[in-house]
Amino acid sequence: MGFVRHDLPTIENGGTMTRSNAEKTDESTEEPTGDRLGFERRPLLKAVGAGTALAAGAGITTAGGDEDDESHEDDGYDGTDEGDGTDTASETREIHPVYGYPARDAAAIPDSIEPDHEITLDVAPPGPDQPPFLYFDPTGLRVDSGDVVQFTFASPDHTVTAMHPEIGLPQRVPDGAEPFSSPVQGPGSAWLYRFDHEGVYDIYCAPHLDFGMVMRVVVGTLEEAELPEYARTVEDLPSREDVSAGLNEMSEQNEGCEWPNLMPAGILGTDALDAMTIQRAGTVPFSAVVEELGYELIEAPEGPPSEVGEPTVRVRDHPDYGELLVGPEGMTVYMFDQDTRNAGESACSGDCADAWPPLTVDGDREPVAGDGVTADLETFERDTGERQVTANGWPLYYFSRDEEPGDVQGQGVNDVWWVLRPDGTPLRTDSDD
Repeated sequence: MGFVRHDLPTIENGGTMTRSNAEKTDESTEEPTGDRLGFERRPLLKAVGAGTALAAGAGITTAGGDEDDESHEDDGYDGTDEGDGTDTASETREIHPVYGYPARDAAAIPDSIEPDHEITLDVAPPGPDQPPFLYFDPTGLRVDSGDVVQFTFASPDHTVTAMHPEIGLPQRVPDGAEPFSSPVQGPGSAWLYRFDHEGVYDIYCAPHLDFGMVMRVVVGTLEEAELPEYARTVEDLPSREDVSAGLNEMSEQNEGCEWPNLMPAGILGTDALDAMTIQRAGTVPFSAVVEELGYELIEAPEGPPSEVGEPTVRVRDHPDYGELLVGPEGMTVYMFDQDTRNAGESACSGDCADAWPPLTVDGDREPVAGDGVTADLETFERDTGERQVTANGWPLYYFSRDEEPGDVQGQGVNDVWWVLRPDGTPLRTDSDD
């Protein structure tokens, strides 16, 4: 927890909370979610577990609506649409006011549902003295009444959920707005929602509420004097101070600990997400929010994490041959004269491949060039289904007799196996045998 704390902006309190815990009349014996997130500063386990509880609660709430509620009659949702992007009669009806429109494949949304705006849900890696960020981007968005917004999931385990009393948080959506929530969705999927009621919508990701994953949508054209009370204060939202106090109350060993992650109060309390600022700007990127809080948004590198810092092909300096291409673990790689450059196939298979194993990459991963590698790296599919790496058009192989990085026992074998320069050209020499 050794992150540097940054003071959060001071937000003037224009009034009381929209709905206090004392005003709730829920007869359930279960402790209300709102109490767990209020000012009682409960222990950390309850504080950070609230997001998971909310995720489960959101599903129960949306699935268990009143069967006699006439407001949802003939709304075009029959409860059977899986949202897989197939253009069927049931899927092209109205976007449901509570369930929205889930799509497993964001690229397969039918043409009959055309979004007006897009928001991405993603994660940014940590940096020096700052935690990772889970965020909506843009984090502030102004739309017209009736606009459809597509929420695209770039990372897993997120929801798009309204801050609504029926889901467990104080009301921070316009009067009459539904307690909408998406299901928990994964990368490559999408969820669409139509914003019909004018006003300010505060939205969160249920599993990651306590990591500050919130955003604000302004619908219509609002006058500052008419802003709802919740758009002027964040006192009813969980803050870093609340969770830090819970940490300190748990144990004397936690004295002085501070919760490192951003919280909803800190995010929605920034000037960048002021409703009038959003209305004027149209969109507010998450980078503007974290910059105001004294951080820097670090973009996650493209591709699987295994590619990061692990080049597929490197350059190694050899005392006899100079700079040579090697594999990710530093083992020398070779080309085979019986291969045809740029042919996209290998002349070495069976027993040959046992002695000269191909350099391959897993799945859809693309080869990564390390520092000093100037050869173009590509892949082709072998008869075995493996994807073999090529440098400058030459398929690359290891030699089974090389035992450790720096070995070049395959150089010149049978006058057909050769090491390669950083640009992928073979270095042909006399055989060492």
